[in-house]
Amino acid sequence: MRLETSDWVQGRTSNGELIQGFIEHIDTLEGIVTVQVIKSDNEEAVGKATTVREHWIKKIPEDAQMNAQQLLSMIDIALATRDEAWFMELTDQLQAVKLHDNYDSRNKDNAKHSRLTSFI
Repeated sequence: MRLETSDWVQGRTSNGELIQGFIEHIDTLEGIVTVQVIKSDNEEAVGKATTVREHWIKKIPEDAQMNAQQLLSMIDIALATRDEAWFMELTDQLQAVKLHDNYDSRNKDNAKHSRLTSFI
């Protein structure tokens, strides 16, 4: 597996902390990757960069969709780094997730109503 800058990854640090985030830098000679931590079992690590061995992490498939909370965390980082293009991309994704969630909840409500009326 070939890792690249900006890939989403998950794995463990040398302290055994579970992390999830994106790659900021790769040192191929040393086999060390700098990951911007978005999610961790150590709350103090969230929002900070950490270095891990390349073989301690794995790439998260691109088709794995982020949920609203993950997108909000990413939006915070985009604001902190003043990356307007990334901010706009993330807010568009957040809007799409919210629309999808609303669509799902409406369809579930309609399905419940349809089953209920079939008994009446």
